[in-house]
This record gives sequence, structure tokens and C-alpha cells, in this order.
Amino acid sequence: MTLMQQVLSDIKYVVGSYEILSNISNAPVYNLFSDRILCFLNDLSNLLMNSSEAKKYPDVIAFAFWIRKASMEKEKLRFQSKLQRIGRGVVFHIAPSNIPVQFAVSLVYALVSGNISIVKLSDKRFPQIDIICDGITSLFNGKYKDMESSILIIRYGHIDEITKILSAICDARLIWGGNVTVQAIHKIPVSPRCIDIGFADRYSISVIDSDSYLKLDNEILANDFYNDTYFSDQNACSSSRMIIWTGNQIEFAKKIFWETLYTIVEKKYNLEPICGSEKLLKTALCAAEHPEIRQIKYGNLIVRMHVPEIYDDIMNYKGNCGYFFEYDAKKLEDIVPLLKKECQTISYIGDIESELRKIIENNSVRGVDRIVPVGHAADISFIWDGIELPFVLSRCVSNQ
Repeated sequence: MTLMQQVLSDIKYVVGSYEILSNISNAPVYNLFSDRILCFLNDLSNLLMNSSEAKKYPDVIAFAFWIRKASMEKEKLRFQSKLQRIGRGVVFHIAPSNIPVQFAVSLVYALVSGNISIVKLSDKRFPQIDIICDGITSLFNGKYKDMESSILIIRYGHIDEITKILSAICDARLIWGGNVTVQAIHKIPVSPRCIDIGFADRYSISVIDSDSYLKLDNEILANDFYNDTYFSDQNACSSSRMIIWTGNQIEFAKKIFWETLYTIVEKKYNLEPICGSEKLLKTALCAAEHPEIRQIKYGNLIVRMHVPEIYDDIMNYKGNCGYFFEYDAKKLEDIVPLLKKECQTISYIGDIESELRKIIENNSVRGVDRIVPVGHAADISFIWDGIELPFVLSRCVSNQ
């Protein structure tokens, strides 16, 4: 056994094998949004949508709905180009540990761009991962045997030697995780033409126009907000951490919004004891630095931290599992100090999207990659963190 084989022997293969890994540099690439890839994704979608196990997990079904052929064909039209585009080669994915289906979303980004993928799963186990991987394996055992060389899904511990070997053979790396993870992987060298895309720590905010909110269905909006935040334990970068209130009926709107949300959270959400303890710690640390903040609690399910002003360091104290900062804005421009490059998504309620866009343009802010209605913060998209991934992960065959 060679030294490389000894190092790689610590890999656990969830989809694929050592034989596929050893030949992965010779695997073929595809055209951008190739018909073969779209058919494969559509069959995977059908398999998941008809699975009784998959139906237990809304995130798996949402993923399956996204990859169906009708959805992918629409995306293909959006990214249509006169110039031919083809995959870069091997994409090495470092999957996050806090969003179960994100490994599969990352995989699809690479697949539709025409690439081969090596996906490193986190050590944390989720049934959603097994369901999707079993679906992929079953398709490889059927009419997609020819695509077996395109997808390798693996696990291994914190073994830098393995990461070095895999990084050396890849043409792109997608690194999902916190700043520490991204920085650690960036230190591991890659081939000269490899591109690195790191999805590091971000935060998101919500802006609610109180006057508009009071004219809408508060139960639907509460469910939408729950899906944006509590469904992922507020771990997703797109989950709102601060609520900005505007308009003339802020206090009345707040009362209805939080009371309605509480009834939903109480029914649906399971708060782990450790999460309650972490909320207390976050509050203590924040209050020590900013004693004028005010806590408004609904047990431990919803912790609201009212801030009289937007402090420059406020997001250093952001928490999870139902931990929200709250600010009453005199005017919408008050949000500008929050729109740093770490700010990813603004979700909103009310007819304020165009005004939000003007604020971003007029103030030349460094942050904000998405502006979406509340309920759509967690939507899957081929444009993430402001990056058009099908273009970045493919290469252009130019005629010039």
C-alpha cells in the first residue's frame, strides 16, 4: 500500500469508493445545465418526493422540489449565454455541520455547472443526509451508472493530510462554515488554477413596516418568519438576527407579531436546555457592554433584546434558537450602520423593497446580497452571497 493509500484509508465512503476517487481526475465534465444532469436531478427529485422517509423532513422535500426538471429548466434560461460554458473539473466541497441538506445544495451547484464533485460531510449525523445519499446511490445502481464517477460523498475526521491530497486534485473549492473553518481551509494549498469560494459567517436582518403588517394576515406571516428562523435553529446565515420596525403603529404591531409567533413556536419548536443557557450568556455579555439594552422574554422560546441605538458591535452578541435584537427606526435609513459586508439578507414586510434598494445604492454599502419578502429568506438559489455560482464554477469557451 502506498503512502497516499494509507492516508486515504481513513476515508468513509457514503457515496462512491476508493476506485472512483483514484480515477476522479479522469472523469468527464459536462456542459452548463446539460440535459443528462437535469434528467438525473429530476429522477432524484421524483424518488425523494415519493419517499415516505423523505416526507418526514420538509427540508428534503424543499430540496427535491427545487431540483425537479421544470425548476432547473427555468434556471437554465436565466443563465443562458451565447458563449459555450463547460465544467471546470473537480469541485471539493466542505459541507457545513448546521444545515443538513446544504451538502446536497452545494453538490447541485457543481453538477449543473458541469463538474465532478468530492463532498466532505461533517461528522454530525442527520437522517436527511442518509436519505439523499441513498437516493443518489440507487440511481447509480440503475440507469445512471455512467454518472457514478461524477459524485463522491465522503466522511473523515480532522485529518489535514487528506484535505491536502483532495485540495491538490481539485479545480474549485466550496467551503461552507464559520470564519475559522474558511480560514483554516484557505491555508491548505491548491493547484495554481484552482478557485476558492468561502461562505463564511454572515448575518441577516428583517425590516417590518408596522402599518403594512397590520393590514396583512399575521398568522401567515408568523409562520413565514418561523420558517426563516426557527426551522434552522437560526443557524442559517439568512436567518434574521435583528428586527427593524418602521411606521406609525410600531408598538401595536409588535404586540400582535410576537404573540402570534409565540403560539406557533410553542407548538412546533423544541428548545434544547443548552440553548436557553446560551441565550442567558449572550444577554449577560451584551448587557455588560451596553447596559441600556432591555430584555423582553416569552419564557426562553423568544428572547427579544431591545436596543435604543444600533451599536457598531451589536452583531458580536447575536444568538440562536429564538434570540432577536429589536430596534425602532425613526426612518428607514437608520439601518445603514447594519449593512456591513457581513450582512447577507434583508427580509421585509411591507411595500418597501424599492426603498431598501435605493438605500443600498445611495449609501454605497459593502453588504447585502439579497432582499426578499419574509418567508423567502431560506429559499435556495443559484446566486448565493452575491455570487452567480453556475458562471463561477464553469469556464467559458470563447470565440475571441
